[in-house]
Amino acid sequence: RGRPDRRQRPTPMFSRYTMFGRRLRNRRTSSPQASYYVDWISGPYLVALILVVLLILVDTFSTLHIIRMGGGESNPLMRWMLELSPFWFAFVKAGTALAAFFVLGVHRYFPVARVLTSVLLAAYGALVCYHAILLVRIHG
Repeated sequence: RGRPDRRQRPTPMFSRYTMFGRRLRNRRTSSPQASYYVDWISGPYLVALILVVLLILVDTFSTLHIIRMGGGESNPLMRWMLELSPFWFAFVKAGTALAAFFVLGVHRYFPVARVLTSVLLAAYGALVCYHAILLVRIHG
């Protein structure tokens, strides 16, 4: 072949193939790795990441509703965003949700990413349940 061997370098975290390439897993059994980057996310991990994003968005809109009804924001950074405008609050929350999706997605086979995804899923799940309780008390 006339081209240099692309396998001389490890796969970068982000490349032109991220989310559009074909790498689903490590195909080389001769050099198995515990942590490697992928281009596509699939299976239960994809479902978990989508749930994290959806829970963050539900948290965003339920927070805005609770604040309209007289509640407050506990997080100082998000409180500051709300003081700027509800748009900036929602924009920052949505941006962090998308960033989490992409960063955790390409790190699918890194153990720390799997743990962090589970922690985010549990934390935002609990937060959304707490918001549901608050909304029932406000409207009930």
